[in-house]
Amino acid sequence: MDQTRALVRSERHHDPARVMALTDGVIAIVITLLVLEIHVPELTGGPNLNDRLSEALRELGPFFVGFLLSFVVTAIAWAAHRSLFALIRRTDRTLVWLNILYLLPLSLLPFGAALISQYDREPVALRVYGLQLLLIALTRLIVWLYATNRPDLLYEPIGRRTKTVGVLLVAVPAALYLLAILIAGSAPVASLVIYVGGHRFVLHRHLRRSLDGSSWGGGGRLHLSHTRLGWSRVISVLGCASMFSPYVWRNRMPCCQSVHR
Repeated sequence: MDQTRALVRSERHHDPARVMALTDGVIAIVITLLVLEIHVPELTGGPNLNDRLSEALRELGPFFVGFLLSFVVTAIAWAAHRSLFALIRRTDRTLVWLNILYLLPLSLLPFGAALISQYDREPVALRVYGLQLLLIALTRLIVWLYATNRPDLLYEPIGRRTKTVGVLLVAVPAALYLLAILIAGSAPVASLVIYVGGHRFVLHRHLRRSLDGSSWGGGGRLHLSHTRLGWSRVISVLGCASMFSPYVWRNRMPCCQSVHR
């Protein structure tokens, strides 16, 4: 009886459900805080109200960019965490604290989104935002490496190919973020493009896996029809296009040249 109780206590202590619940809650709050940065324009009545409202909405373009960019970051972070913890049977103290470390840069993302929305061409803002993205990627990589190299925490051992794919999905965007940080001073627009490109790479990979119905633990080949792969590319391209549209407005419309400066 005592051994049974001890086993039950041990299972409760190492149950990953509370770690997943904490992560879900933090990410839900982060998404909520992101959208709070977008405010409805406050205009007084009068002539040309429709034109003034249109211009005010165009001026919100950078805030929509910051929101969409950071929303994709948060969505990728949640999807990656979900995929990893689908493999985890139990946790230990180290994994719990590594997961909390993973949540630290994620919880700062609303600040970075607000910063890049108002100062999208300033090198300091781009570097701060890039540093946040880099920290999110590195902490995710640390959690992945720790968990997948502890067979006692997993339902079943993870193959070398799957481990490598998991590392590459983080390492490639992380390298791009580092490059964007380094060139932010000399090429701020290119830095922003790299941030979006890094997300497009990861998002495309996640969409391929989702459409195929495969998981991290599958370890098999991806059998995708051209139609499915085409849809994942269309979704990715549309996401990137929506992020850049406010910058097209700003560069081509004189009324937006002095936005948030």
